[in-house]
Amino acid sequence: MLYRGVDKKTDAANDGKLLPKGTLVEVMAQYDGRWKMDGTIVAGPAQSNTARAHQLNTGLYGGCGVSTSRSEKVAIRFATGDGVEDGFVYVIDEEKLADANIAAWEFKDAAEPQEQEVTLIPLDGQALPDSVLVDKYEVTSDGSVVAKRLLQHP
Repeated sequence: MLYRGVDKKTDAANDGKLLPKGTLVEVMAQYDGRWKMDGTIVAGPAQSNTARAHQLNTGLYGGCGVSTSRSEKVAIRFATGDGVEDGFVYVIDEEKLADANIAAWEFKDAAEPQEQEVTLIPLDGQALPDSVLVDKYEVTSDGSVVAKRLLQHP
């Protein structure tokens, strides 16, 4: 399973959807001082560039990534803004991503390895579909779970 933490304000603004910040599936990394010429990025537009850029700065170059983590604890930290607000944690079934046309990118040399990030790229540039969501639950600023099973699947 993968986990996505979202604060309540962002969740409300996105109408309870997991939306990518940008719209481009493939981006071309810019020579703007953020990258070393060590093979981390590739020349031209590429999904891997979108994922790398997203992990550096959400939506960088207009890329459409959605950050998730293998760690529920990390997702709770993001949902609560490091313990200052209430939020939600979405649980995502990794096995259903390919069928939903969502690419998953995970790097052994990630910029923040402690976050255990898996960047999801919806190939249509849209919100993650409900079909990949297993659960959504509320957490308080101290990380306590308020309610599980907030999703209503048919």
